[in-house]
This record gives sequence, structure tokens and C-alpha cells, in this order.
Amino acid sequence: MNIPILRIPFAEEEKAFIETELRKIFESGILTMGKYTHEFEGLFAKFTGAKYAVPVSNGTAALEIILRALGLEGQDVIVPTNTFLATAFSVIHSGNKVIFADSDPETLCLDIEDVKQRITERTRAVILVHIGGIITPKVFDLQRLCAERNLYLIEDCAHAHGCSINGRQAGTLGIAGAFSFFPTKVLTTGEGGMITTNDEPVYRKAAMIRNHGKNPDLSNRMSEIGHNYRVSEFTAMLGVQQMNKAPSVIKERQRIARFYDEALKEVHGVRPLILLKDVFSTYYKYIAYLDESYDRAQVKKVLKEKYGVSLTGEVYADLCHTEPVWDSYTYCGRERRNGDVACTRWPSCSCGQRQSGFPGAEYISQHHICLPLYSGLSNEELKYVVYSLKNTLTELQRR
Repeated sequence: MNIPILRIPFAEEEKAFIETELRKIFESGILTMGKYTHEFEGLFAKFTGAKYAVPVSNGTAALEIILRALGLEGQDVIVPTNTFLATAFSVIHSGNKVIFADSDPETLCLDIEDVKQRITERTRAVILVHIGGIITPKVFDLQRLCAERNLYLIEDCAHAHGCSINGRQAGTLGIAGAFSFFPTKVLTTGEGGMITTNDEPVYRKAAMIRNHGKNPDLSNRMSEIGHNYRVSEFTAMLGVQQMNKAPSVIKERQRIARFYDEALKEVHGVRPLILLKDVFSTYYKYIAYLDESYDRAQVKKVLKEKYGVSLTGEVYADLCHTEPVWDSYTYCGRERRNGDVACTRWPSCSCGQRQSGFPGAEYISQHHICLPLYSGLSNEELKYVVYSLKNTLTELQRR
């Protein structure tokens, strides 16, 4: 049996819907910012419970636009080192400086105590990343901390379509949320992103920045320094299709997660990440910790070569602060030239000083695995995944 990293199944009726809607787009002659863009926007706002939603070209652009819509420039923004580097790059591209923070191994999300230690007079925002589709139970503590320190709380929801805590949806827990629709995500349009917010000024400004700064109140004359971060009607139409199937996608992913929850109770050497009852996850990843005696690379090698089971990428194996980009650039995106920092704010900016001290994130990066989880995995395939993992761990323990 072969279990690949990912499958993206489209049923025949879904393909028929897409083909029909494609013809409608061509017949309309409107290929961007048309009917489907507005429909996608409305459906996603309803899906998350947010007042406003803005479709954009990708999740990274969504984060950058939020930071720019908030008027942040030349400030410090706290980001977990355990995230995809695009989160940090959005801070730099918006003209700000990245401050990395540690993560809690029990939630994979920001360690609130470490965040407190990294706040300075230059800090203006915190980006909370819902890693793997998990909203940390400490999110309400983080909300209070940000309110006390007059900081914006921004959500990176790239992994969190449909996730919630205490009935509150991802994308509505801070000033704004940023979603991605990359092919690996719970809902996908190939490429694409979405901003959600309950703040009307942020919504209006984000919508303008997304569209070259055009202001609808000024007959689309440009009142912002904008960019082309629009989505095409083709992308938006796929978004509409994905919103229609979202309930079934979420139900399927939760079925698979429940199967693993039960089956892994009989497997020694691996511990699933347990979610609190108030946390509703759509399981972008199914995450479990290996006992520290195991070498993850060896486990993945045996699973793939002997059993044909490919584990998905971790979240994350390489922490942001360890990436080689910082050998050549500072944390505010300035180039290092022959060891010197080319930053006009140096040394007060301190962007050239190496950041460290992330034990929780280091543990996460070294010891977790992500089991296959996508629509269409049969019970027989799931049984085979668990059987293969159990045999692999037993074999490696004997060695």
C-alpha cells in the first residue's frame, strides 16, 4: 500500500460545477474583482463570523496588508520562531522589525510568558499563529496582555480554517486575521488568501491597499500607497466552491483525527497532542510527539522505504531564527555588508543582534511528527498507517 504526503480530491460533481462556472466567467468578460470575488468574500465572512473579509493574492500578502492597514512602520512585531518564515517576512515587507518568541510544546503556539519578556517600548503588535489548526487556550491571556500594553493582536490563520475556541472562530480573536488557500491547506484555491476583521477602518484600508490604493469614495482615485494583491475571478470561483464543501471537508478531517486518537493509544513510543475540550480544530496537521530516544529522520525513512507511508512536513522542523537568511540580512530586512549593518536606525534599532532563547520551540522542532491527514483516506489506509508506525517504532527500538 502507498500513502502519499497529500491528495487533493475533486469529485465529479465538483469538477462539473467548476467547468460550468468557468464558462460563466469567460462569458461575463470580467476576470478580476467581479461577482465571484464578492461572493467569496461574503461566504468567508459568514464562515468565520467576521463582519468583513477581503480576498487577496496569498496569506503572506494578507499579513503584510494588515500591518500596513494598521499604520505600523519602523516598529517591533513579535512573531513565534516556530512558524513558516513568511510570517516574519510579512513584518519586514511592511517596514517593521521581527522579534522572535518561544512556543509552548503543549499547544505549539506562542509562550505567553516569553512574549512578556520580549515586549519593549518599540513593540506595537503580536502575531499569534494557530499552528496545525490549534488555538492556544492562553489566547484570552494574550488578548488581555495586548490590551494592557496597547498592542495589536494579529492572527496568522493559515492553518486554522474553521477552527475555534469557546465558540469564537479563528480570524475574530484579534484586530484582524490572515488566511491562506495554498494547496496544502484545509481549504484551497491553489493560491490565494483572505483578511478577516471586525474593524471597519482596517477593512476599508486593507481593501484599498489590495487594489493599488484605489479609494471607492473618491471615484477610485488613489489615496493609499497600494499594491496589486487582488485575486482573479478564477481563484475566487474556486473559493466559492471550497466554501460550499467546507462542512464536509471539516467533518472528514475530524473523522481521521478521531481514528488516530483511538488507534495510537495502542502504540508505544508516540504521544498524540491532546486538545482541550473548548478547542475545536479542523486538523491542518495531526501532530504527535515521538519519545526522545527516536531519531525522527530515521522513523520517516523506514516508514517510506519499507512501508510506503510518507509523513507530511513538520510544523516546523526548521525554526525561523535558524534560517540562513539572517547571515545576510538583519531582522528589519537590511543587508549585512562585510559584517556591517546597513541600517539607518542602527544601533538603536538593534536589528543586527542575533536573537536566541527558544527552548520550547526547539523541543517542538526536534520531536514531533505529522501523520497523513487529508480527505479520502479510507479506514483501511488509516489502519495501515498506524500498523506501519507501530512496526517501525518497534523495529527501531530493538536496534
